[in-house]
Formats: sequence, C-alpha cells, structure tokens
Amino acid sequence: MHRYTIRDARPDDAQQIAAAHVAIWKATYPGMVDQTKLDAFDIAHALARRRQSLGTPTAQATRGIRAVCAALTATGETVGFATSGPPRDDNPPAPTELWSLNVLPDHHGSGVAQELTTAVLGGSNVLAYLWVLRDNARAVAFYRKHGFELDGVTRFDPDWDCHEIRMTTAHPRGGRYRT
Repeated sequence: MHRYTIRDARPDDAQQIAAAHVAIWKATYPGMVDQTKLDAFDIAHALARRRQSLGTPTAQATRGIRAVCAALTATGETVGFATSGPPRDDNPPAPTELWSLNVLPDHHGSGVAQELTTAVLGGSNVLAYLWVLRDNARAVAFYRKHGFELDGVTRFDPDWDCHEIRMTTAHPRGGRYRT
C-alpha cells in the first residue's frame, strides 16, 4: 500500500507535475483524443502550463486558481495532481470547477485520486462541476462513486478532437453543500 503526501503544489513542483501530466495522458487517452496531438504533447508544453498555473500564490489568486495539489510518494515522486478554480464556462452549474484530476495508472485504485479531489475542492460537500472525456469510462465511474452525476450537457473540444460530458455534484454527504 502506498502512502501519499497531499499538499499545495509549489513552483518548484512544475517539472515533476509536467512529467506526470505527460505520462498520465499518454497512458490514459490513446483512442480517446486525436493521436497526432497526443503524440505531440510533450514535457515542454506541459511545463509551460504548469509554470503558468503554479506561479506565486498571489498570481494564482489573481487568475482565480483556488488550489493546485500534488500527490507525492515517500520517495518524493509526483504521482498525481489536481486543480480547481472558478468556472470557465458561461452559465456554470456550480461556483467551483474541478479543472483537472490526473493520477498515474500504477496508482489507480489506491485512494490518492479521492484524496486529491477532497483537497483541491476543500472538502467533500462542495458544490462543483467538471468536464470529463465522454469515452473515459473509468473516470466517469470514479466521479459517480464520489458524488458527481452526469447533467446531460456535452461539448466538443476541437483542440483534442474529442467529446466531453459535464458532471456536477448531485447529493451532498451529510445533507448540505458548501459553496
């Protein structure tokens, strides 16, 4: 059994998070997104995104990023990360969007994804929503298990040539949502 440290990501985590990001996507998304684009997705691209999202806490707050959390093993390996922030959509169904949740396949089923989700959303009873690849059955099942439901809204992502479905928190555990 793995033990993880879940903490706020720091600018010096950018390289490890970028490497994990690329490894996760290349292992998870073949057949779900445009393969040419997936093949071209590299650490340089992911690192630019991570450096922008991590910045300083003041820069994160200015962009509205609420949290970026990293999951590290006892040896310091980054095995996952999650990001949340204000909605990026017009007419969002909730005040918080789970922007990303990514875990290396070797750590699926370990509980680390749930730990990251709880940490990045600030608890388990947060009114939130997310977009997930329509063809990612494993992720859809995970989110359902943890309180999200499909709300019937879909969209097409031309950057990755894929369809996404929206999920929202449905029923708060303990009877009340926090916003």
